[in-house]
Amino acid sequence: MCGRIRQAREPVEYEESMNWNPRDLGNLAGGLRYNVPPGTHPLVMHQLGDGSDQVDRLFWGYKPSWYRRAPVINARLDTILKKSPMWRALLGKRVLVPADGWFEWTGEVGDKQPWYIHSKDGGPIYMAAITAWSPGKTEDVEHGFAIVTDDSAGGMLDVHDRRPIVLAPDAAREWASPDTSVEAALELLSTARPETAFQWHPVTRQMSNVKYQAPNTDHPTAI
Repeated sequence: MCGRIRQAREPVEYEESMNWNPRDLGNLAGGLRYNVPPGTHPLVMHQLGDGSDQVDRLFWGYKPSWYRRAPVINARLDTILKKSPMWRALLGKRVLVPADGWFEWTGEVGDKQPWYIHSKDGGPIYMAAITAWSPGKTEDVEHGFAIVTDDSAGGMLDVHDRRPIVLAPDAAREWASPDTSVEAALELLSTARPETAFQWHPVTRQMSNVKYQAPNTDHPTAI
C-alpha cells in the first residue's frame, strides 16, 4: 500500500533527476510537503495532452461516477493485469508521482508506529500511477489518480506486505511517454526498483495525524 508520501523538495529537484523539462510549471503553488495524504493534490509529472513534459497538482484518489465505495488510492498490479474494468480505460493515461519517500505503519490499532521508506542513495523516487485526468479536466476525485502497487518482498515485508512500484528514471520516463504502448508499459512495471534499493526507519508518531506538517516527519526516532 501507499497511503502517505513526502514531497519536501522543490519541484525542480525532481525534474533535474530525470531530465524533465516542462515548458510550463502549471499550478504548483501551495500543496502539502512533509506529510501528504490521499484526498489532496500532490505534484504529478506527466506527458498528457501535447506530449511535452509537464508538472501539475492532481487529486490523489479515484472514484468514477458509477463507483459506490470510497475513492481508490492504489491500483493493485494483479488487478490491473486481470484487465479490471476499473483500470482498463486509464492505462493510456500514465503519470509519475515524484517523492522523497513514503510512509507505512506497523502495530495494533490505537498503537500504530509510522515508518519512513526511502531510497538508499537519498535521491528522489518516481512512483508509477494512472489517472482519469487530462488537460482541461477538473482536478477532482472523478479525474484523480491511483498509485500502482505490488507485493513487497524481503525485509520490507516487516513494514508492509504491499509497496508502490518505484521506477528508475529511464523506466519512469518510458512509463509516462504517450509513445509507449500499454503492453510495453505493463512490462515496465516488472522492472521496479527492488526492496534492496530502499531503507526504512521509525519516525515520530505525530505524523500519523494528517495535520502534522513539520519538517521532521522523516527524522529517525526510537520505537
